Amino acid sequence: GSCSLFGAHGPRMYPSLTLPYMEPRTLGEFSLADTVKPYHRHAFACTGRRDWPPKLEESEGLLGKMARDVRALRDGAGPIPKLTATDERAGGKPFDLLVFPEAVRYRGVDATAWESILEEHLRQGELSSAAPREPLTGRWVFVCVHAASDERCGQCGPPVLEALRAACHGAGLTDVTVRATSHVGGHKYAANVLVYPEGVWYGFVTP
Repeated sequence: GSCSLFGAHGPRMYPSLTLPYMEPRTLGEFSLADTVKPYHRHAFACTGRRDWPPKLEESEGLLGKMARDVRALRDGAGPIPKLTATDERAGGKPFDLLVFPEAVRYRGVDATAWESILEEHLRQGELSSAAPREPLTGRWVFVCVHAASDERCGQCGPPVLEALRAACHGAGLTDVTVRATSHVGGHKYAANVLVYPEGVWYGFVTP
């Protein structure tokens, strides 16, 4: 599927498909266009780990608050942001925050800085000065591996993650960063791969 903000992109095509917990079927039976709920910006909280609870809203501390704050905006008016967690390590405490499509990293985002970034950047589209920030370079690729949310993602995601890392290393693509992410939706399309800053989503990816 594709993020509607950045335009329509078709899925990468494979001749056949076999996924855990699904009957084998051809990929041509699926249309992934418009399967992603519209959003305006995607923020990734850098947790440096993958043991996220089934829902980020259930996380302790600031991560849980961030997820609940973003979820509360889904039914409101105005721009809708998306928040997931990634295993990218933070350079500051408690979190770094990556925001696309602007491709910036906020370092050391605490509760006070989060409130400003949420309103100024994620909702209004203006870069915030509430925390130190720096531009992100190259492409960032995120693979959903969130087994606690859905077992299909936990089974299909990690092999794709490792295959992408190996392929990038083998091709000498030093400007491509591949990271794991928490649940992005569409678990029935696992493995799901997101490419930023373009905002292209791929479903049914195999190693």
